Amino acid sequence: MKTQCPNCKARFNVDDKFAGKQAKCPKCTKPFTIEPFIETPVAVENPVAVGTPATSPSPAEPPAPVTPPVKIPEPVVPPVKISAPAQAPPEIAAPITPPAKVTAPITPPVKSPKPAETPAKSAEPENKEKPKTKALSKIVFVYGWVAVRIITGILGALGLMLAIRKGGHSTLIATFAAADVFLVCGLLIELVLYYRMWAAIQDNEASCSPAKAIGFLFIPVFNIYWALYMFTGFAEDYNAFKQRRSVFAGATPDKSVKAKDLSFILFLIYAFAFVLASIVVTIPLICVFAFVWRIRGAFTSYPDLSWALFFIMAAVGILHFITYILIAFKTCNAINALPERKSG
Repeated sequence: MKTQCPNCKARFNVDDKFAGKQAKCPKCTKPFTIEPFIETPVAVENPVAVGTPATSPSPAEPPAPVTPPVKIPEPVVPPVKISAPAQAPPEIAAPITPPAKVTAPITPPVKSPKPAETPAKSAEPENKEKPKTKALSKIVFVYGWVAVRIITGILGALGLMLAIRKGGHSTLIATFAAADVFLVCGLLIELVLYYRMWAAIQDNEASCSPAKAIGFLFIPVFNIYWALYMFTGFAEDYNAFKQRRSVFAGATPDKSVKAKDLSFILFLIYAFAFVLASIVVTIPLICVFAFVWRIRGAFTSYPDLSWALFFIMAAVGILHFITYILIAFKTCNAINALPERKSG
């Protein structure tokens, strides 16, 4: 059915069921009653169209060319629902748009490009995982050992003076027993240090295991050679291990090992001092109870020889004392300077 707005004279196609109902013109937005429009043979000049202007019904003149439709502003929802009309005849340019169902055009969602994934950090090679290095305490391996050895020397010298001056039996035994206790404590501290320093540089290139380094020191006679080999070998192995760790870490200033190389000569001197102290000081002091009563007779019968032996023992003990402090300090600093390694 055709209808016409009485206000702006715009023509539209609507469904027959809306005849006699109120609606708002989508062009002038004024209300009007929908009534059938009967065309008259009189030509309509300049008809106002919503989209494309209507052509003249005069048979003498050809229809005017259709111009692009004009965009209709969004109308106010009318009280009645006007469905979309069928295809408009040539006389009416554009159908009325049903106001109730006017919706904004649906645009397809634009898929935003996925952000570039940050490449995951490459995992560290498995060969970088090493046993965790624990710091060596100078309080235990240097200061504690020094205190124990000083007490051992004082008690040993006091026992010797009591034996020469015919001290009481119980006092003499108690003095040497106390000296032996402190001597053993100092020896245990040294053995723990040897074990820990070898354990800190263990990899596939190490020439000795910690258990082997300690165990071979208890083999009679062979332990003389082993002590010389074990101490000097540690200095060489540490220097090589430090070089491997620096190259392994990329030799960057923050990862390279900053400690100085260990001195082969210093560890060689300490090896000799350790062997001499074991033969001249440690073993005689532990076995002192077997000849404690012969000390006074030896100093009485052979005073020059006895005092010479006493000073030799004191000199060897002092040499061992000084060299141990040096290698213990340097070893603690060297091991503590190694980059921390995670257990793997």
